[in-house]
Amino acid sequence: MAEMAAKPEVFVRKSSGLVRTAGWWDVLAYNVNFTSIGLLLVFLLWLGAAFYPGVNLAVSAILCTLLILPLALTFGYLASAMPRSGGDYVYVSRVLGPALGMMSNFNVTMWWFFYGGVPSAFLAIYGLAPFFRTMGIFTGNSGLIDVGNWFASPTGMFIFGALLISLLVYIFARGMKTFFRIQNILILFAIVSTVLSVVVFVGKSSADVMEAFNRYVGPLTGQANVAQFVLDSAQEGGFAVAPFDLRQTLLAMTWVYLNLSFMQSSAYIGSEVKDARRTQLRSMLWTLGLVGLGVLVTVVVVVNAVGMDFLGALGWADPASIGMSSTPLYTEVAAYLSGSTVVAFLITFGFIFWSYAWLPGQIINGSRNILAYSLDGLFPAWFHRVHPKLNTPVVALGTMGVMSILALAIYVFTSYFATLVGIFGFILSFSLVSIAAMLLPYRLPAVFEASPVKQRLGGIPVITIIGGLSLISCVFMAWVFIADPNASGANGPKFMVVFNLIIFLSGLGVYYLAKWLQKRRGVDVSLSYKQLPAE
Repeated sequence: MAEMAAKPEVFVRKSSGLVRTAGWWDVLAYNVNFTSIGLLLVFLLWLGAAFYPGVNLAVSAILCTLLILPLALTFGYLASAMPRSGGDYVYVSRVLGPALGMMSNFNVTMWWFFYGGVPSAFLAIYGLAPFFRTMGIFTGNSGLIDVGNWFASPTGMFIFGALLISLLVYIFARGMKTFFRIQNILILFAIVSTVLSVVVFVGKSSADVMEAFNRYVGPLTGQANVAQFVLDSAQEGGFAVAPFDLRQTLLAMTWVYLNLSFMQSSAYIGSEVKDARRTQLRSMLWTLGLVGLGVLVTVVVVVNAVGMDFLGALGWADPASIGMSSTPLYTEVAAYLSGSTVVAFLITFGFIFWSYAWLPGQIINGSRNILAYSLDGLFPAWFHRVHPKLNTPVVALGTMGVMSILALAIYVFTSYFATLVGIFGFILSFSLVSIAAMLLPYRLPAVFEASPVKQRLGGIPVITIIGGLSLISCVFMAWVFIADPNASGANGPKFMVVFNLIIFLSGLGVYYLAKWLQKRRGVDVSLSYKQLPAE
């Protein structure tokens, strides 16, 4: 009897402890936040115009949105069929097997660790710096301009990025209801910023833009025609506007994909979504449509008003030459064009809440992935401890917070990490998700038939067709990222691919190590994958 009492139990899944608190608007706002239309527009308008000669930014936006549509449908269908937290970890592990599921999702979690430093740094350089700089220019307060420029320094980015991460972890630990209330208010300020920016540019000409730029930025440099100085400096440095180039237009999609492909972020909090079988698919498609349309309209209006030559020159020229520590964003140009301190405040203040918008989802989603690993016996049990009153995985959240601050230091103080480098790795996981969608009806027929996405077209499951289209799209976008020299950073595309593959395969090592350790304790972790995760 003593031997029997001492024998370890086989794996028995317990409840996750998470609560379904997210309604339709909460989920839509969550996904829209993760796509951060503001950041998307900054990158596309600034870098697209400067470093992709012959690009048509509107065409880039349209093509990339269409290419992401099958991915949105794939995640939406899978989230409806298996409404649990963990996203691709659940989908791939239950359809293709636990080893591949861990490989796919651990890859995503690792990149969320790395990317934790990116949006936290963006708060200072793209949010706070432009706000204080613009307010200083409009009020004639040079001290505010200096404060804005300090925010864009490595020290400013690290200090306020670390504070932001710590604050978010605290809010998340207090409960998702608290976070959703804050999110749903702040996103309204961000949306107002984008809408006002578009309205200001409507009907304006390049002459209007350059006159406003001269009026507000000229005093910083002592030059009456600072806009022409920017144009001349960029041209002397090698910048030139080129005729339409399809290849450059395709390559510029990397900056759209960087943001818009994460319209499926709510897949990772599935156990906290009300009526997830319907809400998930709808919110992902609405996010793709709203953000895609918003990007297209903004790009057309801004390019028509500013012109590709001045847009590109702003991205090409050295910002120090015009008295700034970072390149002025399209929102700052809109503020100058408005001529109103109030409008300038609303535009630049509201944009602060786009600047870091990736970060909340990265921390939350990563913590839910860690919780899922722990529930399946791959991580220590204390990772899935959920606060009994707040219903939040505090240990997993703390882990994401610490790792994000470390990533912030790497991003700010070294040159090892470029913004686009890890998206190739995400595409690898997206490809596995697409394959899982294709095979779901055949590998898990009971789950498929019980789901609201069991439709067939000509006898073929619709989810299989969608998954196939998504896989084709992923392969094409993988080529785009390899072909774009701006995506691979200073180390080149070969290093990017190899590094991403190493991260991608690392999940296999974690899985088999955990399986071996658990087997020594008499626990068969593979038993947990024979059922869907707990709600």
